[in-house]
Amino acid sequence: MQELFRAAHRLDVWLEARLGQPYRLLLGIGLAIEIVQHIREFPSVIHSGRGLVVHILALLLFVALLLHQLGEIYTRIEARREQRHSQS
Repeated sequence: MQELFRAAHRLDVWLEARLGQPYRLLLGIGLAIEIVQHIREFPSVIHSGRGLVVHILALLLFVALLLHQLGEIYTRIEARREQRHSQS
């Protein structure tokens, strides 16, 4: 399991180095699309009653991941701002 985590981390670092800010934004956009999709499906899930708990948990997970991603973007923006300020 530790190898899987290490490989995922290396891939994340590699993608960040190659794609930069667009990589983080793409992740955030993908999560936002998933959230919208789950919200659109919500009425049919409520009507059928099947998988309601799983649907709600997935939606909460996507929201938590999006919040995390936005926090990452903010941290990087602030670090860049501080770096520019210290160089001035």
